[in-house]
Amino acid sequence: MSASLPAPGALGPGDEVPPVSREMGWEQIKKYNRYVTGGKDMKNIHTDDETARKAGLPRAIATGRHPVSFIAEHLTDLFGAGFAAGGEIDVAFVKPIFPGDTLNVTAKVKESLPEGDKTRMILDVALVNQDGVSVTVGTASGLIAD
Repeated sequence: MSASLPAPGALGPGDEVPPVSREMGWEQIKKYNRYVTGGKDMKNIHTDDETARKAGLPRAIATGRHPVSFIAEHLTDLFGAGFAAGGEIDVAFVKPIFPGDTLNVTAKVKESLPEGDKTRMILDVALVNQDGVSVTVGTASGLIAD
């Protein structure tokens, strides 16, 4: 869970949501891989360094969906039901994420728009590794009850 977050209605354009840090461990990667392969342990670019090298990568990399779940978790902590009911994430994977990486989930308010009886808050989001490199970037949003 994220540390104490502000109420989303108290945030405005340019405000940054306090970041949260997540570790990308080997065991997490293998466990996540089992979820997407029907419970099977398989050698692929996500679980095996040699297979990754044969595919032109320096070593095994995390699947894209796994670290994006870190963004979803952070936004669920921020928006609560407003993310579950209408949250959206649209990101690009710009650099690989490796086992052992520490990722900071960052979010900055871009704008808020009326949507029915609610307000949709749109944020610029990113996963930034321990070297300060953005590895995943894009936008996300959640609903705030008016």
